[in-house]
Amino acid sequence: MPPSWIRCLSPLLCTLIVWSCGASRLMAAPPKTGDPRIDAAITKAVENLKSVKVDHKYVVGLVTYTLLAAGEDPESPAVAEGLKSIAAKCQESSGEYRPSGHHIYEATIDIMALEAADPELYIEQIEIIANYLLGEQEAHGGWYYPDRRGGLGDTSLTQYALLGLWAADRAGVRIENEVFERAAAWHFGTQTPSGGFMYHPQGENPVNRQIRGTMTLAGIGSLAIIRTILFNRAIPEPVSDTKSNPLQFLERLNPADKDKGNRDRRPPKAIRPQIDKTIDSSYNWMTRNFPIAAPQPVEGNYYYYFYTMERAAALNGWAKFGTVDWYPYGVDALLARQAPDGSFPEAVTYRQYAPSGTCFCVLFLLKATTKLIPQPSSGPVDLGAGTLAGGRGLPDDLTKVEFKNGKIKTEEPSLGDFNQILAGLSMIELPEAEGDDSAKLEVDLTKPEKLIGDIDLLERMAVHRQPEIRQVSAWALGRTDRLEHAPILIDLLRDPDLSVAIEARYSLCWIARLPNGFGHEPDPTEKYIDYDVAVDVKPIVKEWQESLYKDWRAWYLEQRPYDERDDFDDPAQIKFRRKR
Repeated sequence: MPPSWIRCLSPLLCTLIVWSCGASRLMAAPPKTGDPRIDAAITKAVENLKSVKVDHKYVVGLVTYTLLAAGEDPESPAVAEGLKSIAAKCQESSGEYRPSGHHIYEATIDIMALEAADPELYIEQIEIIANYLLGEQEAHGGWYYPDRRGGLGDTSLTQYALLGLWAADRAGVRIENEVFERAAAWHFGTQTPSGGFMYHPQGENPVNRQIRGTMTLAGIGSLAIIRTILFNRAIPEPVSDTKSNPLQFLERLNPADKDKGNRDRRPPKAIRPQIDKTIDSSYNWMTRNFPIAAPQPVEGNYYYYFYTMERAAALNGWAKFGTVDWYPYGVDALLARQAPDGSFPEAVTYRQYAPSGTCFCVLFLLKATTKLIPQPSSGPVDLGAGTLAGGRGLPDDLTKVEFKNGKIKTEEPSLGDFNQILAGLSMIELPEAEGDDSAKLEVDLTKPEKLIGDIDLLERMAVHRQPEIRQVSAWALGRTDRLEHAPILIDLLRDPDLSVAIEARYSLCWIARLPNGFGHEPDPTEKYIDYDVAVDVKPIVKEWQESLYKDWRAWYLEQRPYDERDDFDDPAQIKFRRKR
């Protein structure tokens, strides 16, 4: 049985690194947070990791992965030695993976380090480790200790297995949807009525059946990964009702050509609402119990808790748990414990497993899930003079884009697609100036990418009488990717046509770098499509739109450029008036 720190090793967030780019996939230089205090702490910790001697082979992958996340080149001595040690565990002749003793935890850390370094170079080793993880999944969908098969599942082990399989999936290894569907079902069945998760559901030891903040965050993160995998790589079924989304913008995308085996798979529609509901329930548990859900500093899983929290929050686009901004909260808690040599000392009973705690702290401080995600391919993002800080570089919705080999892949509709979808709308006429009905301007909708950046034109399209034109405007405004244009999209959230409001939400998620916005459903009517009885969705849609408008308007008031501030609606002014 592995020691409890390994059982609670932070879910080394594939999501973080997995999206980084290039041959030196993460970054050529250490990323900066913009806060000198945090940057100094990261630098000291990384130098400590590069110099420390790792006594346990099962920690090598964690150290290697962390160094890569901190900007170390795969060919640097410390990283290269780690990668060599990991690769040696894979017997290519027999296809066997031989961990040094910590099974699923070790396998996941190793596969993530290889994928972060170079998925093409290490693809054979990645596939070997993935097969090992697949072979350990229990019939109920969870994972348990390999030497005790037939158990009821382990939330910590299950999260690790999913992280490892996600890394393999990104590297191009074919993994059937059923693997993730079964894992989702296991989480549905093991979540408590209060929304929390336990370490060992229905286990014999009552201590392991206690709801824990760490395990609740692990469950949230695992379900978010499952959602991302199931809803980003399959081709959608043909849509006959074009009214719901006539332009088919931001639909689920195809995987890379080299993974053609994935093309025949479809995400199960029924599972998405249940995943969202389960995640929301766990989030509510965390908000009710935060910050008392955190372990005590003397506990071995203290550092692991914070990194698990960062993963869950980043994958779901949460800036806060209730009223608590989780990142400053974690920074203050962790930096107070950093030693002069840059390390983060383990609890007394876990010192033999150092430097795991230092690794978890570095990954948290880096905000690895967001900071190591590359910028959109269209070029650097200029968010104006505002204060937008969280999650730059994320795509609209993590569940509706493809991440392959560490890169974000998007796929614009082809000319043929648009000619078919926009039949009868290939050209539109707009007044050249406001109030001028005589002079007309023709716009070619078969080339929507050429509309990006033409704000004057897009503003006029945003009030066009035809909803399809307003939807094109919302799409192009999102791709223009500038904070100051968000108010146009916020107004479109109240559009009488649902497809326009949906498109505006996607574009705002892109501009804000919030993968799932503020937790609102992408389409409030999707869950009712397969109902046998008629459901009046009008009040449901109206409530959804008003909630969207309220949250996004509040977001913009806080993030807008400074030259638009100091008005009556400025949150700072409102707070000042209340104090008086």
